[in-house]
Amino acid sequence: MMQLSPFHPEIDAIWHAVARSGARSVAIVAAEAGEGTTLVAGALARRAGLSTSADEDRVATSLLVELNLARPSVARVLGLRPRPGEILRLDALGLAVLADIGVAGAEGWREVHQLAARLRAWQSDWGLVVLDTAPLLSGDGDIIPGASAAAAADATVLVTLAGRTPASRVREARAKLAAVGANVIGAVLNDRDNPSLLSELDRETWRLSRLFPRHMAGLRSRLHRISALKARI
Repeated sequence: MMQLSPFHPEIDAIWHAVARSGARSVAIVAAEAGEGTTLVAGALARRAGLSTSADEDRVATSLLVELNLARPSVARVLGLRPRPGEILRLDALGLAVLADIGVAGAEGWREVHQLAARLRAWQSDWGLVVLDTAPLLSGDGDIIPGASAAAAADATVLVTLAGRTPASRVREARAKLAAVGANVIGAVLNDRDNPSLLSELDRETWRLSRLFPRHMAGLRSRLHRISALKARI
């Protein structure tokens, strides 16, 4: 799985929303599995870790926590082999990672008040705690439900995979967040499976190539040099 730049425009916007809200913990949630929560959670944690603290002349530190125990992916994405309960510091990325909470964590953090207490303890050591959560609508079998993580965190960001997740499922997820009192501060539309703007423009130039071959070839060359057109999340 690819990693997302911590300075991607949408990640930067989320980071500034978090900073303005004063939140110290953020749950990254999605209606269903595979919508990109790990991608967003990792980038946001790195963005926070690379930001300079306003009150101290140092790099702020963030903690990324894997709470999707049925389908964990944080360790795989970052290439880690953690021991249960081990927090690994990745100074080059500006963050620390708890990719395997272990049996004790799984048993002791299922309830909202238990997880909230754990978050408060982490917040004494880390500037921001980012939770990669289980899907909201995957059923009631998750050891730590995504809705519980959202309720315990100071803020929540909803990730939706464009072109795949039905609007009805997004509304259902939003209603579930409202029911637990989650503080939703933003949403990310993941267009991973949609063509980029560059692809669409490139396709249009080929349609006109029979009439203006030299002009269209030159235009394609210029389009491919504009990095902003290749941006995806």
